[in-house]
Amino acid sequence: MERNISSSSAYRKLRTNVEYNEKHPHMHSICLTSVNHGAGTTTVACELATAFAANRPKVLLIDCDINKPMVHECFKIQNKVGLTDILDKKDYVNYEKYTSQFKDAYSDNVLYVMSVGSNLKHPIDLLSGQDFKEFMEIMKSEFDFIIIDCPSLEDSSDVIPVSHIVDGTILVISLPETEKKLAKECIERLKRNGAAIVGTILNKVE
Repeated sequence: MERNISSSSAYRKLRTNVEYNEKHPHMHSICLTSVNHGAGTTTVACELATAFAANRPKVLLIDCDINKPMVHECFKIQNKVGLTDILDKKDYVNYEKYTSQFKDAYSDNVLYVMSVGSNLKHPIDLLSGQDFKEFMEIMKSEFDFIIIDCPSLEDSSDVIPVSHIVDGTILVISLPETEKKLAKECIERLKRNGAAIVGTILNKVE
């Protein structure tokens, strides 16, 4: 599954490829990561989440790039409360308080966007703990699809525990900046650590 992401049509095609992936059917949640920082993973995650919200009643986008959060900037929202706060308070049933909601222009579907948040008391191993697992189990029961924006493998290993919780992982590759050998090594690393690789996305293709 390789796509040159350049238009809303491309994101709809990408959504379809995720929805009808023969090797990984019935996917309900995915995470996106990249080989190195600056590959455009956050943009892809935000656009893909918007595409899913056009087709599913309730979609959740979570920013799990704890150290370099960017999702809130894409949606022009504040990063006052979010993932770190809801995990700290274990206030999972009131998830709406920790999200910004965006209604689809052509339906009653809603995209819920959860930024990283401000409460960073214990940032280390935040995503590999039991609290995050419990949180995700509840979110899976509440939403029709979940997309998680993860840091690059160069920046953090947080994507590994997240990949164990979601149904599939997508690797975003910035064609001008990423060596093919390094990309293959990252795919093998993810596989060795138990990630279900749904596919790769070629970004920044000219």
